[in-house]
Amino acid sequence: MSKSQWTYEEVTTAVEEEIKLQLREAELTMSEVTRNTYRHYAFGAYLAWEAVTRTCLTERRFADARRLGDVVGFPDSERP
Repeated sequence: MSKSQWTYEEVTTAVEEEIKLQLREAELTMSEVTRNTYRHYAFGAYLAWEAVTRTCLTERRFADARRLGDVVGFPDSERP
């Protein structure tokens, strides 16, 4: 298996695209159960991003956390 290195920007972009995809899918479905599943996937992508980037203690990362938290509807996305 070959190793691939991702930059912070690449990881953040990929996760943001996935979040937006899942939220678009949630809006298109008629089923409330399926809609919630897509929303949970979006939130899971956000949590995965948090876990992967948590050691990156920069202002940009904190701003991205707030921005991505807003996208997924995190209840308190104003936290650092």
